[in-house]
Order: sequence, then C-alpha cells, then structure tokens
Amino acid sequence: MTTDTPAPDDQDHGHGTRTGVIIVVVAVLLGLILLAKGYGSGQSEISAPGQSPSKTAVVVSTTTTLVGNPPASVKVKVVNATNVQGLATKTRDRLQAGGYTQVNVGDSPKPQERTTVYYVAGSQADGQAVVKVLGLNADQALQMPEPPPAELAGATVLVMAGLDLS
Repeated sequence: MTTDTPAPDDQDHGHGTRTGVIIVVVAVLLGLILLAKGYGSGQSEISAPGQSPSKTAVVVSTTTTLVGNPPASVKVKVVNATNVQGLATKTRDRLQAGGYTQVNVGDSPKPQERTTVYYVAGSQADGQAVVKVLGLNADQALQMPEPPPAELAGATVLVMAGLDLS
C-alpha cells in the first residue's frame, strides 16, 4: 500500500488564508479611517498652502403660497372705525370693484387711525387678498382675535377701516 503525499505545491500550511484575512482586516481599518476623517467633518481638508479651508454656508429657503377663495365667494364685513362719514360704504365700493360681492357695512364705537384686516382661522389668503385690493401693507392683515372686535354676521374677513382709508 502506498500513501499519497501531497506535492510541495499542494501544501497550504495556512499561508494563503492568513494573507487573505490580513488584507481584509487592513482594508476594513483603512475604510473606517477614511470614513472618520474624510467624511466626518463635511468639508474638504485640501487647501492651498498658507490658506485655511473655506467654509460655505448653504441656506435653504421656502416660500408658502396661500391660495384664497374667489373674491365673489368671500364674505367681508367693513366697519367704519373713524368719525369720517361714509368710510365703510366707500371701502365696500372699493372691494366690490375688486370682485367682492358679499360685503356688509357697519360702525365701530372704537376709532382707530390705521386700518386692520382680520381673518378667521383658515382664511389668511382671503385676508391678504383684501389687504391687496385696498392697497394696504401686508402687515395689516391679522388673525381674528377672540372675541372679534365687531360682530361678524357670518363674515370670514373683517375690515376695521381706519383714517388711512379716508
């Protein structure tokens, strides 16, 4: 009987497996180092000699566009908050020229110099549209306080007409 002895080229002695494991370990360690150093700061480490790396700020801005209802479907109440006779009617006429057909008028016992346009919750775009038709500043449209400064009678927008509309 003969015993098969492997040829010297067929003997592994574990050198190939050991070399493969070492290569994998080194690659993993190198990858971890690159991830920690190269990507951890979020900026490039390369710069011209004598210059420090520059930082760039990224500003993200969003704009929200409110979509209002057609003017003819918006219920508006105009209240004269001055001593100027007929200011509520004059303001109603301006709104009707802008397409607002559901406009009621009234008087306020509390005079004010600057016009304020109040809108109920969910009607901000309608309030801003009324401000625009009247040629007022955007900051004159405010959410309706509780209690409202005047009887709404179903209106979703309340114009407290001040002296700036007279």
